[in-house]
Amino acid sequence: MSKIIKTTQGQADFVVKEEYANENAAIEGKEPTTSEADIQELKIENIKYKLKEVLANEWSKIIKIRKKT
Repeated sequence: MSKIIKTTQGQADFVVKEEYANENAAIEGKEPTTSEADIQELKIENIKYKLKEVLANEWSKIIKIRKKT
């Protein structure tokens, strides 16, 4: 059976809460001790499906065209 690639596009409103060991780590935004994400609203605008083999064939055609030029 062929593999399918599903691409979903949309918008999300969210709040991320992170806890850091100290102020310097918080300013850098690296290595939080805890992290929590709360999605307020999720709006899906578009969903597309493609066969994986079709994508592979398209890329191989593009590569062949680029090699010729």
